[in-house]
Amino acid sequence: MRAQERSRSDNAPAKHMTATPADPTISLRATSIARGLIRTERAAGIIKAHQGMLRLECHGGGFYWISLDGARVLRGAKLFEADELQPKFANAMERAGH
Repeated sequence: MRAQERSRSDNAPAKHMTATPADPTISLRATSIARGLIRTERAAGIIKAHQGMLRLECHGGGFYWISLDGARVLRGAKLFEADELQPKFANAMERAGH
């Protein structure tokens, strides 16, 4: 009986381990930029997480890509082909999204 109890305790998860969140944390700035793009009708109202970025369909074709911390805003059909937009544009979209 003791051997069985010991083997059960060996297989139990450690109490000191921390769980990682299933969803990545999205900053207030990134959320505000996304809302600003939608409010100004530059992007459709569907926001998807894709490859560690927020992706919004652009009404002019392609997508807007927003980093989860809101530091980068890109536009293009594919993330690896997208061009980074000016910081002033991102700032204006953040203000429009508040």
